[in-house]
Amino acid sequence: MSAPSSPAAGADRARPVVAIAGGPVLLEPARELRDALTTLGAAVAVVDLAADAGLPAGTVALVLGDGAPVPFAEALAANAAMREAIVALHRAGAPIVAEGAGVALLTASLDGHPMCDVLAATARSGPGGVPGTVELVAASDGPLHDAGERRHGRPSAAVALDPGAGSAPAWTVGRRPEGWAVPGLHASLVVVGWTLERARRLLTAAGVAP
Repeated sequence: MSAPSSPAAGADRARPVVAIAGGPVLLEPARELRDALTTLGAAVAVVDLAADAGLPAGTVALVLGDGAPVPFAEALAANAAMREAIVALHRAGAPIVAEGAGVALLTASLDGHPMCDVLAATARSGPGGVPGTVELVAASDGPLHDAGERRHGRPSAAVALDPGAGSAPAWTVGRRPEGWAVPGLHASLVVVGWTLERARRLLTAAGVAP
């Protein structure tokens, strides 16, 4: 098991660290997210959820994106140190954003393998394919949006959740509630593109906005 990842070479260690899950479990972080965080003065640290022994020192927020976690379910379950670090970050009130298949790590289990149990839900292998773009209306206030704001996003089909929404859903898709949005947590199977303003909101939720 690897030591926790460090911020990118040359990063000022005094800068707040945003940990972003990367390969092989999830997709490498989008350039738009990296660039936005760097512009706003944060240091970006990419973590391997299956191999790293925890989150980097100084982590103020965590982003879990889309990908294909199902083949790594056993390895994720075996990495108790990483799962415990994520739970501790959540309990400390630091914001966690999970969009796409990365939500599976926050559920109680993925195909029967224990995950972080932050969300009152379970995850299983999804139907696959590439769903089309959907229109979203924010159903609850969250770290990245206020209720009533509109966005567009692309659902992930890599995993399926049961249930698919909490008592404070992130979005309404048509008339269907989807995801979770509470102080410090945004979790949704729908992936929304990152912008400078969205990254700023993440840092604001972490208490380190420029």
